[in-house]
Amino acid sequence: MSEMTCRERVLAAINHQQPDRTPRDILLEPRVAEMLQGYFGVSDLRAALKNDIVYVHPAPTRLRHDYSAYFTRPGVTWDEWGRGRVWDSEDHYAEYLYPLERAETVEEILAYPFPDLEAAYRYEGLAEKVRGFQEAGLAVIGEVSETTFEIAWQLRSMDRLFDDMLHQDEKAVVLLDQITKRNAYAARQLALAGVDILYTGDDVAMQSGLMMSPRLWREWLRPRLRQVINAAREARPDLPVKYHSDGKINDLIPDLIEAGVTILNPVQPECVDHRWVKATYGDRLAFDGGLGVQSVLPFGTPEEVRAHVRQVISILGEGGGLVVGPSHVIERDTPLENILAMLQAIDEFG
Repeated sequence: MSEMTCRERVLAAINHQQPDRTPRDILLEPRVAEMLQGYFGVSDLRAALKNDIVYVHPAPTRLRHDYSAYFTRPGVTWDEWGRGRVWDSEDHYAEYLYPLERAETVEEILAYPFPDLEAAYRYEGLAEKVRGFQEAGLAVIGEVSETTFEIAWQLRSMDRLFDDMLHQDEKAVVLLDQITKRNAYAARQLALAGVDILYTGDDVAMQSGLMMSPRLWREWLRPRLRQVINAAREARPDLPVKYHSDGKINDLIPDLIEAGVTILNPVQPECVDHRWVKATYGDRLAFDGGLGVQSVLPFGTPEEVRAHVRQVISILGEGGGLVVGPSHVIERDTPLENILAMLQAIDEFG
């Protein structure tokens, strides 16, 4: 087989065709990226890692909301959604503060300064940027600015959001709808810009199972996921959709497929059986990720890492259908020799 471009390789794999080699998407925690930049002597790691994919997003907001009225503690930072964080000394883990936790009325939700994802300037030049990457042979993933459930609980708090949902409170309806309509608009603009894959999702599972009942997810989140996907597919009916959720997502996989998901990420090996998910859903889903960042990559030997990579590729990548990579960012507890063993094994077994 002749050598494919990165884009051709990714598109073949996600369409269940056998590429010339397994495409890869190696994501790194920032300190790990800095370490590898020093090791390889480069500022841009994409070529050194042989990543086949680049990501594009809506441009940063120009709004400058002052969220300090919601937070009285010192040292709080907030993003464009107004989610407050107090970071640890390593700037790695954060305590969340919730600006809408004390909201008692729908009017307070509606008055909240949501971001301007529906502003035209945030998509200026995006199509040209996408086309430039594609002409360079790269596959382009368009990442919806954020997810829906996670933004909602990080604004409202998980306790209060679940309480609202369980009691059919209109505040949950309004909050989730305000987030969803912005994400749906972003998804459509990314599709119009020509991205190869739309990337969305929500962390809705733990290691042992779902954070909520399937019934609650189907009632509150499935229709909003469909709304985001449908907005993109109105512009591009055949656009592949990659959905992310950490944890044991097994019980929702049929619903995700029904909603329009075609690629599942990150198929965490610590809690999703790869043989089962490939045999059960491999004709309808491609897979992205697969390498254990909680187990083999940080704690195995280089030889165990090599064996793990070979197993993941042989199972999830059989006949195509896999973009291999870590099942989350590679964290700083992963030894350099294990990262190098992973890269070498993907070269060898991919």
